[in-house]
Amino acid sequence: MSLPNFMCIGAAKSGTTSLYDILKQHSDVFLPSFKEPHFFDIPSVYQNGIEWYKKTYFQSVKNEKCIGDFTPSYLFDPQVPERIYKQLGKNIKFLVILRNPVDRAYSHYLHSLRDECEYLDFISVLKIEKERLDKYAKESDYLSYLQHSYFHQGLYGEMVERYLKFFPLKQFLFIHFEEDLLRNKRQTIIKILDFLEVDSKISSKIDFKSNPASKSRSKKLKKIMQKTGWWRVLLKTLIPSLKIRQIIKNKLQRLNNRKFTPKSIQKEIRVGIYKYYFSEDIKKLERIICRKMNW
Repeated sequence: MSLPNFMCIGAAKSGTTSLYDILKQHSDVFLPSFKEPHFFDIPSVYQNGIEWYKKTYFQSVKNEKCIGDFTPSYLFDPQVPERIYKQLGKNIKFLVILRNPVDRAYSHYLHSLRDECEYLDFISVLKIEKERLDKYAKESDYLSYLQHSYFHQGLYGEMVERYLKFFPLKQFLFIHFEEDLLRNKRQTIIKILDFLEVDSKISSKIDFKSNPASKSRSKKLKKIMQKTGWWRVLLKTLIPSLKIRQIIKNKLQRLNNRKFTPKSIQKEIRVGIYKYYFSEDIKKLERIICRKMNW
């Protein structure tokens, strides 16, 4: 039983689930059956300690060369880089998928809308986001903070900069969602496997699209799953394992979802959102990673 030596830390809504499904097939890569442990970013989980994390998610490790944790929100939370450094050391490797931040924010918004966590239109939520996040921060409501941080989770330059205070740039592989993962997937998977220093011969399925846009089949079931109350206490008593409860919840959510094609954002609105919220931060990102993003 060992701890992770690599992580996919985001960005959220950028194809991390598809990459998880691809890498999980590799014989030299171990990934927990539950994709997102959230150990390093959720305070109530982190306080369980590193041995709990190890026992809960990595007990089944055999002789795999690479052991990973796929939690996209690790890129976003400002406390995570130092926590990873303290608990796992300085040699860990990071995969970072970077998607056009406007598309990422819109996909995030649609996810919140589907989960009955949002009720305003996309432009309106961007305008009130900072006010909302300040409120959630004061209330220590981390889940709501994550759910409504649409444009803040796309400030990649700022987030990468935080990680570089603890880890050297050579330990990061930055993957351009549109250019690398969508248009050149096979070559990109080979590059990832080379970066992880495992056999880069691809013999497994790579055409996953694991988390497409969706709507709830039953809004009633969605609301029940989100409510707190006596039934949650009973569930914890009947199923003490957090990992198993997480797996069951995810399976129920997948069964309750149905695919749909969302309405696209008008070009002039996209350009305006990019310039107002992201352009300066992306310039910073491009300087850091020495690559033009062409968004």
